[in-house]
Amino acid sequence: MERWKDGKMKSNFVKIFTAALILIFSSIVGGCIGDSADSGEKSVAVCFPNTTPSWQRNGDSLKKLLEDENFTVNIQFAGDVNQQKSQVAEAIETKPKCLVVGAIDSAAFAETLEKAKECNIPVIAFDRIIMGTDAVSYYASFDNDAIGEGMGLYIEAALNLKSGAGPFNIELFAGGPSDNNAHIFFSQTMKILEPYFRSGQLVCQSGQKDFNSCAVADWNSANARPRIQKILAQNYADKTLNVVLSPNDDIAGVIIDEIQKAGKPPVLISGLDGDPAAYERIKAGLQTFTINKDPDVLTVKCVRMIKAVVEGTQPDINDVSTYNNGVITVPAYLCTPQIIDKTNVK
Repeated sequence: MERWKDGKMKSNFVKIFTAALILIFSSIVGGCIGDSADSGEKSVAVCFPNTTPSWQRNGDSLKKLLEDENFTVNIQFAGDVNQQKSQVAEAIETKPKCLVVGAIDSAAFAETLEKAKECNIPVIAFDRIIMGTDAVSYYASFDNDAIGEGMGLYIEAALNLKSGAGPFNIELFAGGPSDNNAHIFFSQTMKILEPYFRSGQLVCQSGQKDFNSCAVADWNSANARPRIQKILAQNYADKTLNVVLSPNDDIAGVIIDEIQKAGKPPVLISGLDGDPAAYERIKAGLQTFTINKDPDVLTVKCVRMIKAVVEGTQPDINDVSTYNNGVITVPAYLCTPQIIDKTNVK
């Protein structure tokens, strides 16, 4: 132990030991000290669901626009939340300059995104807000309040409810419970329609009017089929169904199919996404309207947001108060949706 009496030798050992600890710590945190990304100057990771056709279109559009801007794009699609969580974790390990997530489950990514925060990777929530974390930098979507209100206002006007018309039989469907947007759509529509339930102008023969009763798991249209079959068989054998609130076009297609199989006349039915198949049904008089969330509009705005965060500038934001995810209020850019019906479908 005599050597420890030499202060210089002790000082050098401490320096070497400290440097070794820093290297070990750096490897533990995945090399996230310093630069936020190591995989390229303009690398972007995109993690989307493949649960509806619109997600594939959005992903393809976003990838093309980014590649046109000379970004390197790693895009992955997931069929369930566990697969998507793994994909997001893998994407973070590549240390992209920006991570874009269209969450299957809005509440499932708080823990996974902590690593992105440690690595200073900006995270953009695409179309669906990510709940319960301060790791989300920005949110790019459509005005979800306006979508829900738009559905309610269209039904109100089409049925002339303000003038006292009715009663009309209506059945309600909502989107996936794990998607925060689905709750917003349904609640905003019901704000418009609820007074007409109270007045008796709208009647729900099944009695299923709350979100949980009306929700379609995972937005999967196959999950809507047995419910509409049961509703028709139990409540409309000798009654006319006039209106169906459908949360998107894919689900509307299944509902229309079952109404036709039951030998019932077409109903006033809503939709969302602007799927090409919905446009054909509108032309044929089978679907009344859809609300178009134009993928070109949203993806262009998202690309501009990505460019800004990669370049270290402030992206365009038009909402700083609406989307509180339980931890922070996420700055958002909300695009304007468009109602499409027989008057403008062509």
